[in-house]
Amino acid sequence: MEVVKKAKDLKKMIALISALSSPGIGLVLILFGLVALIILFVFLPFMIFSDADSYKPQAAGEYAWMAPVQLDVDGTAYVWPVPTISRVSSPFALRDLFGTTRMHKGIDIANGAANTELQPVYAMAEGTVTLAGAASGYGQAIIINHGSGLVTTYGHLSAQMHVSVGDRVSKGQLIGQIGQGIVGRSTGSHLHFQVELNGAAVDPLNYVFAPGSELPSLPSELGYQPLNIDYVLQFLNKRKSALADRSLLQMIDDAGRTKNVSPYLLIAITGQEQSFVPRNNNHASEIIRNPWNVFGCWCKGKGARLTTGESAQIAANTIIKLSQDLPAGRDPIQWLSAKDNPRGYYAEHNGWWIGVSKYFKLLLRGGG
Repeated sequence: MEVVKKAKDLKKMIALISALSSPGIGLVLILFGLVALIILFVFLPFMIFSDADSYKPQAAGEYAWMAPVQLDVDGTAYVWPVPTISRVSSPFALRDLFGTTRMHKGIDIANGAANTELQPVYAMAEGTVTLAGAASGYGQAIIINHGSGLVTTYGHLSAQMHVSVGDRVSKGQLIGQIGQGIVGRSTGSHLHFQVELNGAAVDPLNYVFAPGSELPSLPSELGYQPLNIDYVLQFLNKRKSALADRSLLQMIDDAGRTKNVSPYLLIAITGQEQSFVPRNNNHASEIIRNPWNVFGCWCKGKGARLTTGESAQIAANTIIKLSQDLPAGRDPIQWLSAKDNPRGYYAEHNGWWIGVSKYFKLLLRGGG
């Protein structure tokens, strides 16, 4: 019986070898091997970070939009809608109201009836008025479309408004007043201020600061250091970068100085995001205006209408916001793209911070 069993096993082995040696199976194995090699060559550069000069650009920085956006397209701050009141009486969060738990899609701005009623309300940014009058739940409201998916709502207003549907308003323009008493579905006089991006409500405090509020400072190692423009020009020219332009570098340095962010860090991010914008890129002249991909991308929407200086300021503000809540012992650049950062992250790729860190060190070594 043992001999018969061994004979059967031998026949099976011979049959398997014959099958593997057939032309069809051989072709499948060759194709499988080629696919494995292609995968290896495509993904190997993303797994090995041995040389800062070998980094590939982060695809369009599409995750930069997840970080809070504080600056308008012109590089200046959005306007707090009620400059006479800095108190947020109800935040952007789940809350119990009228016996049910629901999402409060904006913030309420109020400071007691006597200090709230008829206080002037101003437009957060330039835009077109799409509603000025009665609105369900708000009594009287104004809605402004700012373009690129950004819309603001100002609810519980007085019926005496300063704008009409179709009006084009400027940033900071007086548009109305907070209503007296209970206007619409409310518990008292206040402004309901709501911001929507692409149809979804977002926290207005990611866009506006109450009077007296300031951006927090960065970790000291990421703070402002004057840019050695001559050295950086040499560094970028070596890499055939379209950013190797004295006027562009001055804009980056100005943005860094204004926001107390290292301009070397801003330039390091362009290396990781855009490989320092090679001159032979067909879109180099467009990319250098927004090499940080603020507002999502240099290629469309608000992100395509910026100057280099404006986008540098917005990128600096994003860095400042993402740097908040830095845990002890964490690398400050790693924290900018950490998935456990409660304020968002700059890039999806886990190796993003490694590339930025190495470029940052290279730049500081020669110019800092």
